[in-house]
Amino acid sequence: MNQGNRFVIPFIVIAALSVGACSLLNPNQTDRKQATEDKARNVSGDVWATQNQIDATMGSMNNLMSADGAQLKQAYDHYSNDVDNLKKQTAVVAADGAYLKKQSDTYLTDWVKQSNDIKDGDLRASSEQDRKGVRDNFRTAEDAYERAQSAMAKLMSNFEDVRTALRNDLTTRSVQGIAQSDVIKRAEANATETKNALKEVQTQSVALAQALSTGATRQASSNGENAPDTSSPQYK
Repeated sequence: MNQGNRFVIPFIVIAALSVGACSLLNPNQTDRKQATEDKARNVSGDVWATQNQIDATMGSMNNLMSADGAQLKQAYDHYSNDVDNLKKQTAVVAADGAYLKKQSDTYLTDWVKQSNDIKDGDLRASSEQDRKGVRDNFRTAEDAYERAQSAMAKLMSNFEDVRTALRNDLTTRSVQGIAQSDVIKRAEANATETKNALKEVQTQSVALAQALSTGATRQASSNGENAPDTSSPQYK
């Protein structure tokens, strides 16, 4: 091998790898938009799983309230496992909300910076109008997440209180006392509130995905990129 190539080729390889790494760490607006759109559209699965786990935990709590004698320990363990599973699922939904919030801050800030580079006044104004529409969708989705997390916090508090009380005194007497208290009714009300809030999260996440798939097209075009065709029937 030529002596010069021995030094040039490794340098080229290293440079190529560096460029690739930078592109992964710094995705462009189109990539960030697509990733956020996909995440928002796929939230439905996490919402569905969380709603199902709420139902499962409510069911095991009700079974626990009617358990007696030898069934008590088994019913308690089942309930406790369901509470843990719901806690994990709650963390998944919270992570979804945090991801969208982070993407919102970065995406909209970069949009402003890039719109300022547009020389044509009409195009710049049109881009800003689109940005505000997408921003409103982000904010509405973020508000829905906050309401769902607030409702879930109240529900988890109900479940945890029941679990802690019985952990200290797993007896028929204690179960009967809890069953006759208002905590079960509060849990039922908070479960309904949480499921409704999660449904709103799903609705607003889908709306955000649709806004990203259409509202960001003009921004991508203004950057000299080929905008994807988003005129499929589901968006009309």
